[in-house]
Amino acid sequence: MNNNKKTVKSITLGCRFNFYESELSKALIKSLEPNDDVIIINTCAVTKQAENQSKQAVRKAIRESNGAKVIVTGCALATCKDYFNNLDGVYSVIDNNKKDKILSYTSIPHSNDITSLDVDFDAIYNTNITEDMFNERVRLFLQIQTGCNNFCSYCIVPFARGKSISLPLDVILNKIKLFINNGFKEIVLSGIDITSYNIDGIELHDVVKTILKECPTLERLRISSMNPNRISDELFDLITSESRILPHLHLSIQSGNNEVLKSMRRNYTREFVLDLINRLKSSKKNLVIGADIIAGYPIETDECFNSTVEFIKVSGIDLLHVFPFSPRPMTLASKMLQIPRNIVKERASILRALGNNIKINLLNSLINTRLNGLIEKCEDNISYGKTDNYLEFIIQKPIEINTIVKNMLVIGIKDNKLLCSID
Repeated sequence: MNNNKKTVKSITLGCRFNFYESELSKALIKSLEPNDDVIIINTCAVTKQAENQSKQAVRKAIRESNGAKVIVTGCALATCKDYFNNLDGVYSVIDNNKKDKILSYTSIPHSNDITSLDVDFDAIYNTNITEDMFNERVRLFLQIQTGCNNFCSYCIVPFARGKSISLPLDVILNKIKLFINNGFKEIVLSGIDITSYNIDGIELHDVVKTILKECPTLERLRISSMNPNRISDELFDLITSESRILPHLHLSIQSGNNEVLKSMRRNYTREFVLDLINRLKSSKKNLVIGADIIAGYPIETDECFNSTVEFIKVSGIDLLHVFPFSPRPMTLASKMLQIPRNIVKERASILRALGNNIKINLLNSLINTRLNGLIEKCEDNISYGKTDNYLEFIIQKPIEINTIVKNMLVIGIKDNKLLCSID
């Protein structure tokens, strides 16, 4: 790093949720401690591969730091905190549940009750650095909940993130209004287990309904990954009836086999999910549904795996996010007899190929239809963005970033993206 020009850099692994926290931490440090060179690495531990990538990212940051203070935080501290503590070149290690101490390496006084959800936004936004904080981003992920109380058998998140905590509704509204005033046209409500949102009886559907009422100038609202059995009737009705809630949902399904789902402690059946997806698609036009699926869970026999494959084929799922099972410390599944890694990888490969075929069929089915979308990037006179139902598209002409393009015609497929034209 250039010591004449102080910089704060963030390196984020894992989920968009981590990105949000990284950007807040970076912005806060830049606003309150502008004379420090800092690298914040927000780690991930959802799989063993993610944990290894986190270690590699920290080592690389140390090698390239040129004297900057390297701060390590994130979920990997739940599995390998000692590793980072003992790594020469790490300046500070900050647990997920102690991100209120992100400035503890400085002499700046700060409130002890700031949490990863309620970092000092006033300190950030009063310094007029919102554009710098989310530079060139047109879609803002607003973290309204963190932690998880479910303790699914395969998941380390409750150990890494702690219990479920929700952001107060008035704080959510204030932040969204601020983001709208700073030019954002699309907000994504995000959380570790967002459907568990609850403060004094206020649930997720109350939050969504209030946002739509109190923020009439917000043009586009999305809801991030949801637990299928926690979508209330009220939330279902909002999703399917409100035009400003965009037609894309991501469901944390994990398996299409009832034996595996029961062992995972998911508390729903494949039949429940099939019915939910059918009702959602019957009730909202152009709805695209994505899903997480784990391949190679310990009790997943060939029969169980084949039933998951069949489930995916008939379910109406459009976009598949496949995870090879990875035993995580402290979880119940890590104590089970494991499936050989070559079989886990083979099953993941089969599911990914299936998911790719399903996506290609979806894209082809949209040729000669008209869709709306948001421009995210423009390079070499080509504009890139995502449709309302979260499919990547290209328009071969320059369009200003953050423009909502309406009624564009899908004329083909290019590089696994929709090729569109505008009148």
